[in-house]
Amino acid sequence: MKTPLPPLNTWQRLLLVLLTLAMIAGVELLLRNEQARLSALSQQQQLAAADQVRTRLEKELNIPLYLTASLASYLTAKSGQLEAQELDILLAGLVRQSSYIRNIGIAPGNRILHVYPLAGNEQAINLYYPDLPLQWPAIASMISSRRALLSGPLDLVQGGRGFIYRYPLYLEDGSYWGIISTVIDLAPIWQLLTNSAKELGIEVALRGLTTEGEVTPAFFGEQQLFNPRSLQLNVAIRGAEWQMAVKEAPVTSSRLTLLRLGLYATALCILYLLSRLLAAVYRLRHSRDALTESEQRLRSIYDNVLDGIITVDRSGRIQTANSACSRIFGYKADALLEQKWTFLLANAQQVEQQIEQQMQQANPEQQQLECQGLRADGQSFELLLFHTPMPQAHYYKLLVLRDITERKRIEQLQNDFVATVSHELRTPLTSINGALSLAVGGALGPLSTQQQKMLEIAQNNCRQLHQLVNDLLDFEKLSSGNIPLKILPFDLLPLLQQLSQQLASSQQRQFELTADAATYPVLADEARVRQVCLNLLSNALKFAEPDTPITLHLLTHAQQVELQVDDIGKGVPAAFEPMLFQRFAQADSASSRAQSGTGLGLAISKQLIDKMHGDIGYQRLANGSRFFIRLPLASS
Repeated sequence: MKTPLPPLNTWQRLLLVLLTLAMIAGVELLLRNEQARLSALSQQQQLAAADQVRTRLEKELNIPLYLTASLASYLTAKSGQLEAQELDILLAGLVRQSSYIRNIGIAPGNRILHVYPLAGNEQAINLYYPDLPLQWPAIASMISSRRALLSGPLDLVQGGRGFIYRYPLYLEDGSYWGIISTVIDLAPIWQLLTNSAKELGIEVALRGLTTEGEVTPAFFGEQQLFNPRSLQLNVAIRGAEWQMAVKEAPVTSSRLTLLRLGLYATALCILYLLSRLLAAVYRLRHSRDALTESEQRLRSIYDNVLDGIITVDRSGRIQTANSACSRIFGYKADALLEQKWTFLLANAQQVEQQIEQQMQQANPEQQQLECQGLRADGQSFELLLFHTPMPQAHYYKLLVLRDITERKRIEQLQNDFVATVSHELRTPLTSINGALSLAVGGALGPLSTQQQKMLEIAQNNCRQLHQLVNDLLDFEKLSSGNIPLKILPFDLLPLLQQLSQQLASSQQRQFELTADAATYPVLADEARVRQVCLNLLSNALKFAEPDTPITLHLLTHAQQVELQVDDIGKGVPAAFEPMLFQRFAQADSASSRAQSGTGLGLAISKQLIDKMHGDIGYQRLANGSRFFIRLPLASS
């Protein structure tokens, strides 16, 4: 039955009221700071957008102006002497370089005598600048100051509106020659400016500055944008001084409204939880009895499990030990506390090194080690140790200790039985295989087709049984440590060439061997390496798709030689990968599986490679499998 919460007393209510007021003040302060931050952020974004528009305008508008300056330099170098045909070619090239140029006019002696292109600009021919009363004062000032001038927007003589960039040309002897004028279409420039501003979500306006520092009315955008609150930037255009104004972006209130609702909702939740906490404090007293009962129950379980369990601090001293620990090692429970836990081991140094290597990993997990335990009477025994790092600050690790003496004895009996049966089977199988080989070879006279087929089936099964016996014997020798190894340097490349040629001939399959060096000297047992390589190649042949090549790669790195065997097929199922190198493990264990095998080949290969200080593993490929072995270089 749920216990009802007690009512709040006076001081608790007062505390909640004070906290409510403090939270309201804090929320409003946070909102004010957020509003200031949003305003500053909006101004930064507005400045960045305006700078992009200004940069794009400066780039596109200055291109024809620079082209005009380059034309003036060219005319100066030619002393103002150009033929009409040469001038048409030159001006056509300049006009093509900028889509904003409407025409370029050449006015020696202030009279326009040549315009390109002429079509649509015929009215500009023979225009004499002093005949323009509204423009001539500015043009005369430009000539006297020898500075180019960008005028506009203007109503053009040839029709329409645009900018005119006039460049006074003086020859090398200092004499005045005339004016080069470039007319820039207004519409595409305004379209560029409009699209850029719309793309960046801002509103802009442009106005000019006179040489006296006075401002002109806005010739693009709204005049109202030029106000003290708007952002104003100078625009760097040759021959003119412009200002750009950007409309002030309002700070959106929806974000502040959502933030206000969120903060007040959070504050209400905190106050509610605090009231619940204050009302539930008294429950702690009632929970102590339940906690004590739970601790006693866990202690009973801890002391009655069959495995020994100890917790060890950072210095390696035993902090707790259950009753099973005392039973396994023959010590009293109190005698184990504060002792170095390694005194329970006969091979303590080796075990400590293995645990230390695991603890140096980024994410250490539970580790299982077989080692030698040491009882109080000095007797050693087989021990299985489970080591688990603990995240708590006080404890360093948890150790579970299991006496596996009986299990090891049973495993030894099993191994002895397998070895005995295998030895007893080898001799009759050899005789049967020999007799079947003679019969298949014709020693018993001509055979019918059906007889030949039946004998070949018997011979193949006899060979498989013989291979199973050999695998069992090898595995028994590896398990008992009685398999001899001749570790000598030899070249791995010729061995692989011989095996691939042999299998390619007998199996009618294609092998591709690639190597990045001429020799691959390794330090290993050549016969056993041959056995491992033959097993990997045979597996690749079994599980690769028909008519697909088996690829072998040889490479050297990190003082090791690596062999990669790739095949194109279904690959190893992901769920089976952790069991690949276990004995009798096969991905398809059904009696009707497509490929035959004992399930010992990879387990034997792994133990052989481990004993030769190498490494063997598997990698999943996009369209198949890769098994690899690494062996130490002979030079290392």
